[in-house]
Amino acid sequence: MNIPKITTIASICFLILSSCSKDDTPTNSPQSLKDEIENQEFVKIIEEHVSDIPKNVQIAIAVIDQENTEYIGIHKKNNVLRRTDNADRIFEIGSITKIFTGICLSKLVAMGQASLTETIQDQFDFSLLAGGDITLLQLANHTSGLSRHPTNIDEVQDFDINNPFAHYDINHLKSYLQNHIVLNAESGTQYQYSNLGMGMLSYILSKKMMTSYEELVQEYIFKPLEMTNSTTIMANVNTEKLAPGHNENGNPVQNWDYTEIWTGTGAIKSSILDMEKFVHKNFKDDMIYNLPQKTTFKTEGESIGLGWHILESDGFRILNHTGGSSGYASYIGMDKHNKRAIIVLSNVSGLTESIYAYKINELGADLLEQISLLR
Repeated sequence: MNIPKITTIASICFLILSSCSKDDTPTNSPQSLKDEIENQEFVKIIEEHVSDIPKNVQIAIAVIDQENTEYIGIHKKNNVLRRTDNADRIFEIGSITKIFTGICLSKLVAMGQASLTETIQDQFDFSLLAGGDITLLQLANHTSGLSRHPTNIDEVQDFDINNPFAHYDINHLKSYLQNHIVLNAESGTQYQYSNLGMGMLSYILSKKMMTSYEELVQEYIFKPLEMTNSTTIMANVNTEKLAPGHNENGNPVQNWDYTEIWTGTGAIKSSILDMEKFVHKNFKDDMIYNLPQKTTFKTEGESIGLGWHILESDGFRILNHTGGSSGYASYIGMDKHNKRAIIVLSNVSGLTESIYAYKINELGADLLEQISLLR
């Protein structure tokens, strides 16, 4: 019996996190993960995928089996993987943010403040060059036909490749929609992952409620679930808990900043403890959380909900997403029917050119397969 593996979803906005490690391990402590983790299959999977992580990197894992959760924190000391307590460390979760945006859309639909069928032309008081008929549903399930990123980045005078979402604002988006937009496919006909589409969706939802995306996720998700370490704003992060990001060589990198055009595509920072609360809410039969989990479009190898990617095989239905940025890589995979899930947060680069984007994804997928096969 095999459950489906999650394919790496290339996105400039994915995440993984490193931490101010609690590195005061007693000298008489065990010397490897095999001594520190009871489940040796977990050890085997972890060592197979991330034994070569840089020395400054941390990985926080939650293994959720119904009401039971095992937290596995990992870092490398003296070139050996060791266990550490990092469940409350805060990482960027990158494009996993898109799941939260889908839930915000679901909430506004339930409130009568939005409709899946309304178009993006309805949201602006100027005419779009193309794509005016794109719906909010198509923004949420990546079938809008929009490219991954806008093509007028050259209009951003202070653009910084090391902080790519910090300065592209509503004026740049307006210029793109009026003068530059070209669809790669007719809206609603093809799946093509688009940070631009999801960013536009989060901006539209915030605009509808005359607030910020931060306030939306705080009011509708973080506060009700008591996710007290979760935010989209770096200034709100407790720096003592932050796991600083690193590139694939283990060198520190800056955290990314986001304008309101991009916040809903990758800006959330969170901890394993908070993300576990989020998973348990998704396990429940809740109207707001159920809608984003429903299949809205089928493509080769997987289906798409509102934010969630969905894999079905041999009786399993896995909801999943990955995340990555210049300093973080992350994974979430959930078997709602059997109430099992894996969350992996790390502070090593999850950009598509980094080998760790793939390794963190495979680590999470293999751990989820392991806890499913054992039952």
